[in-house]
Amino acid sequence: MLSIADTIGVWAGIAQAGATVIAIMLGGLFAWRRGFIFRHEQPHVSILHEITHRRVSDSYVHIQLTATLQNSSRVKVEFRDALFTVQQIAPASDQYGEELYKTFIDNQAISLAWDILDEVHIRWPKDDLIAEPGETVAVTFEYLISADIESILVSTHFYNRRVVGEIEPEINPRNAARQKRMGLWPRRGIRGWNRTTAHDIMANKHFVKPDKPGETDIHGK
Repeated sequence: MLSIADTIGVWAGIAQAGATVIAIMLGGLFAWRRGFIFRHEQPHVSILHEITHRRVSDSYVHIQLTATLQNSSRVKVEFRDALFTVQQIAPASDQYGEELYKTFIDNQAISLAWDILDEVHIRWPKDDLIAEPGETVAVTFEYLISADIESILVSTHFYNRRVVGEIEPEINPRNAARQKRMGLWPRRGIRGWNRTTAHDIMANKHFVKPDKPGETDIHGK
């Protein structure tokens, strides 16, 4: 027959084992619940590009980009910062092509470092650009590029303000020196949504200035 002290020790061991099991179960439940809620509270956005161009003179071509953002998540998404970039693909010299190819082979780069024609950081006021769950919003941006350019690469990056935080106007998000300054370090989640699209421009070499407003004659199609 066990003494009182031994009995207390046995029951204490059973209680400790039971407490350990309950703690493991509660921890697993908490982790699952947190992951489930975190996943469903995260914004999910897809971007679609529509690019058109038109020649406006002998020297310039007008590029219009419409970025359509579709919110497929269960939370609203507010867009406050975006980076629009236009890069030149063609024409390019053989030497430049060889340099890009070497970089691609040596570094196994996902994207090539084409020359940047223009890069603009756009900021919207609070509550100005919001996509509710299941809603689609569109942003249109315009560029003027040289008529000698034949192909371009257009990229848009819309930043997740909940993760990135506020980006100061004078800072290019791509070249921000310190992540802490942008508020990247304390929060989890994706930093934004990207879309890159190549676009070929018809080489209309001969542009005749119209005699009257609204009359345009383009030859050499």
